[in-house]
Amino acid sequence: MTGRFDIRILLLPALCLLATLSHGQEVNARVVPGTARPNQIINYVIEVQDAQIESFTNQLRLPLQIQQTSVASTSTQIRIVNGRRSSSVRLSWGIMPLEPGEFVIPAQELVADGRKLVTNEVKLVVEQGGAPVAEGDDELQPILQIEPGRKEIYQGEVMQLNCSLYVPRQLQLRRLGLVEIEKSDFAIARFPQQSDQSMTAINGVGYYVLTFRSTLSSLRTGDLKVGPATMEILVDVPVERSDRMSNLPPGFPSGFFNVPTEPRKLTVKSQEVTLKVLPLPEEGRPANFSGAVGEFTITASATPTTLTVGDPLAVDLVIAGSGNFDALTEPRLLEQGGWKAYPSKRYAIEGNLDQNQTPTLERKIGFSQVFIPEAVHRELPPFEISFFNPGSRQYVTLRTEAIPLAMTPAPAVAPTESVQGAVTVDVAPPPAVDPQPELADIVIHPRAEPRWLAPTGALLLHNRLFWSVQAVPAGLLAVAFVASWVRRRRETLASGRAGELRAAWAPLEASTRLSDEEFLHSAAQFVHVAQGLDDVDDPDLRRLLERYQSLNFAPAPGAPLDKAERARVLTRLRRLFQESLARAVLLCLLLAASPLLAADEVSPETVYREAATLLEKGEFGRAQYLAEGLTKREPPLLGADLFELIGHARYRQEDPGRAALWYQRAQLLDGRSPELRQNLRHLHEQHRYLSFGDSSTLAGWSLWLSLNEWLLIAAAGFWLALVPLAWRVVSGRTSSWPVTVTACGLALLLPSAAMAALRPGSAERVADVAVVTAPDIRAYTAATSTAGTVIDLPPGSQVRILEKRGAWIYAEVPSRPENLRGWVENRALTPLWPWAPTLIP
Repeated sequence: MTGRFDIRILLLPALCLLATLSHGQEVNARVVPGTARPNQIINYVIEVQDAQIESFTNQLRLPLQIQQTSVASTSTQIRIVNGRRSSSVRLSWGIMPLEPGEFVIPAQELVADGRKLVTNEVKLVVEQGGAPVAEGDDELQPILQIEPGRKEIYQGEVMQLNCSLYVPRQLQLRRLGLVEIEKSDFAIARFPQQSDQSMTAINGVGYYVLTFRSTLSSLRTGDLKVGPATMEILVDVPVERSDRMSNLPPGFPSGFFNVPTEPRKLTVKSQEVTLKVLPLPEEGRPANFSGAVGEFTITASATPTTLTVGDPLAVDLVIAGSGNFDALTEPRLLEQGGWKAYPSKRYAIEGNLDQNQTPTLERKIGFSQVFIPEAVHRELPPFEISFFNPGSRQYVTLRTEAIPLAMTPAPAVAPTESVQGAVTVDVAPPPAVDPQPELADIVIHPRAEPRWLAPTGALLLHNRLFWSVQAVPAGLLAVAFVASWVRRRRETLASGRAGELRAAWAPLEASTRLSDEEFLHSAAQFVHVAQGLDDVDDPDLRRLLERYQSLNFAPAPGAPLDKAERARVLTRLRRLFQESLARAVLLCLLLAASPLLAADEVSPETVYREAATLLEKGEFGRAQYLAEGLTKREPPLLGADLFELIGHARYRQEDPGRAALWYQRAQLLDGRSPELRQNLRHLHEQHRYLSFGDSSTLAGWSLWLSLNEWLLIAAAGFWLALVPLAWRVVSGRTSSWPVTVTACGLALLLPSAAMAALRPGSAERVADVAVVTAPDIRAYTAATSTAGTVIDLPPGSQVRILEKRGAWIYAEVPSRPENLRGWVENRALTPLWPWAPTLIP
């Protein structure tokens, strides 16, 4: 027992020494506590060992579902063990999760002792507070009900369908999802997010009622079931009931007493409703019946009513009422003899003009059609439509009134044959018109080889070589290169494994001025840097460490070092330094060569060509994956051709928002591509997305060339303007050609310099600009989906971020004549340019 005890006493100082000799900077991040509930404030802590923190940011990088509640607080802890001092610096922030789930807090960066340190990622588990509402308190359970207008309808008949959400008044509604309902047997218009709001009480419990209205029509006959409908909502639920609230009636709002709440994500489900769908009768069905069911009226008008044979007659037919308007076809002209009809155009007048608005039964549509009279007519014959009226349960055929016309024969009369007593004439064909573009699809024409965006491109305005050509000798650029090389050389020598070895060896270079204790301490520290903290196998180095321990920790100090022993130790350590330094340099070479080896295996050009091939084969998902993978490399590979290819793949996958995003990114790099401009025009005609325009016409023109190109043109004009004048002054001759050349130079210099000055900067064009990539997005007047709507944001629309607040963003929305502002959900936005703005030409 005594022997064991003595061994432990001897080993304890050695272990403490090894711990104190390790001066590596350690940084660690954690959350305290590791699990939390929504709206609970916890601490995010960064601790740095044995280092002095020089700079850090007070704004943490956090997921959108976590908010920072305070700036950093700093504390320092110092420990002294066996005469050795160690310290730790702790930074602490207050953070608060908003929703339940598992979140990863990304690594943070700070600078300590001149080095950039990166923390570890931290996982935070946010648990759902309390029991689910559906299993706990019934009076807090929202209710969803579907309410059809009738229980018996005809096939093809359009009927009102309402879906009502009953929210207990104790709950605070934070976010609403869309109403989802099964549509296999019915054609159901999409439920809008707008709703009619009211209040009611059920069994003594107060409810807010949100009623969403849509329309329904059956696709087949029989006893069919509608529903169930589902909706996902996010509500704030009271955590506990206070004594004051227990004395109040159920449903009294909890906000009056500042009762703490927590968010809950709920999915409510409605009941099923059975409808009896009757078939349309066969008896009395008109020959021109197209399947329209409802109650309609029709009116007709024509202009002009005074005309000549061969003149065009524009006819407008208006059909109003309620029913299945989608089944209505163009009304039929009863007597078509002597008339040449052109195809009609259908348009909406009232009701369902916007798919985001509440569907209505009452609608009004129109048909516009042009007729050319081929003979003299006294009137335009009636038009006719047929439909089934579910109210009277019979088919109805409506006709318009005949429209009187005052028609005269054409000037050049060439009698041919008579049609029902009318005199016919030869009519000249209508004049030809220029064809109008009809963009029905995007155009795909990828380049065979990609053009990559240079990651280190710089503007000529900031390029030393450009200005040195204008005024400064080229030797200054060479001096700058030499100085840069020397600086990088010094940084290379002081960084990495080789830098650590040199830093540890530096005190031993001046060993003659060190005492025995300082010399052995520096030697032992160098051995630990070169060999690590594991057991040292080399006998000479082991004896050196034992000599250091005996000098510092033994009861009686050992004999001093003589010159021979110190020289022998230095010789052995110098050999160790050379061996370790050679290994560090070899490791750096291998790490530097590894990206080149990987690049030889699969080059970016090969990946681009493979993605283009997959796009041609119709494998759009794989093409998108390969192409977007190039943008995620380090450094990223960017280019207009690559962005355009990704936009093609996104469009083919019916993702117009991200297709417009990648097309707009490509336009930042190559705005002159005709295919790109045509594709953006096609997407705009389809979705009418909003975008920020140029500040002026001249600013728009300045984007046709890059800033470097404008500067080169201005430099050429500068030389053309000055050199001929200098020649004329020196020679003393009065020739006319110097004046002409100077005028040409000024004609190049002045406009190009003006364009370079007016051209918006790269950072200005993309600063805080994001693109809407999700469908059915709106800007609201407040940070909740139940607030009023400012404007709809179709996929591909641009907004400028002004403020971030949790899951919402306060943004500026482009509009005419003045931009608007509103709240937009963060999930629907993607930054227009997530890379360095200096990469934009």
